[in-house]
Amino acid sequence: MRFIIQHHTHYNYSHNVQLSPQLLRFYPRNDSLQSVVNYQIQVDPIPVDCNEYLDLEGNRVRRVWFDGFTNYLDIQVNMTIDTYRLMALGGLEPRVLSLPIQHQDDYSYVQAYLQRIDMDDSVTIFAAELSITVNHQTLAFLNELNQQLHNEFNQIHRHSGPPQTPAFTLQTRHGACRDLALLFIDCCRAEGIAARFVSGYQKGDIQSKQRHLHAWPEVYLPGAGWRAYDPTHGETVSDTHVTIAAAAHPEDTMPITGSFDAQGASSTLDYQINIQAIVI
Repeated sequence: MRFIIQHHTHYNYSHNVQLSPQLLRFYPRNDSLQSVVNYQIQVDPIPVDCNEYLDLEGNRVRRVWFDGFTNYLDIQVNMTIDTYRLMALGGLEPRVLSLPIQHQDDYSYVQAYLQRIDMDDSVTIFAAELSITVNHQTLAFLNELNQQLHNEFNQIHRHSGPPQTPAFTLQTRHGACRDLALLFIDCCRAEGIAARFVSGYQKGDIQSKQRHLHAWPEVYLPGAGWRAYDPTHGETVSDTHVTIAAAAHPEDTMPITGSFDAQGASSTLDYQINIQAIVI
């Protein structure tokens, strides 16, 4: 599937501020599951310098510096991405089939993806009871967790703010896509499945005038690699999603990370996302 995406982000500040270095994560992952056909980014005010690098988890980051003062920050991104991901799941190692997955041989690599986010007994019990229900079968656990979060939780939109704690989402039974993703991840880690947080775009309703960034979880299944689920839509992720960043912690996938310096200043955020999805 080919995605043509325009993402416009605009910050207004109540009066002139001095911007700290900003970390921008807008460049899509470029791997066997998707390829970047075209990408342009424009930043205003024009940075005095920038540096691009891959972070420890393979995400492409652009660090930009500014000089002087400004009352706005404007970022325009245009990109074309081809996606190839299929839902077929093969090559699983035998240790994957039942929970918890054993990681004696690769623990040094996956330990960051096994550490609980905000450990709470309610989430631990919820995950354990679900695991018992499916006889500790890994794939059945993942599918049932995905369906329960989709069917039994109320999906909402929250335009700003970090994810809710997994326990809060479980207790209230509602959350935005990032909240459901984080609860899914914590349930997986409670049952010994390495999991990470993903930020990007989803095909969704192409007729909708208001589009948003999307978030979903990925789990690591030895022999098959990282496999993605989308509890917001109750589906296994295929070529309908575009990955921008993936990390053990949600804050390391944010499209913009930075601050500003000016006493008493406040900021407002406006954004516009347009997505075209074409079958190729």
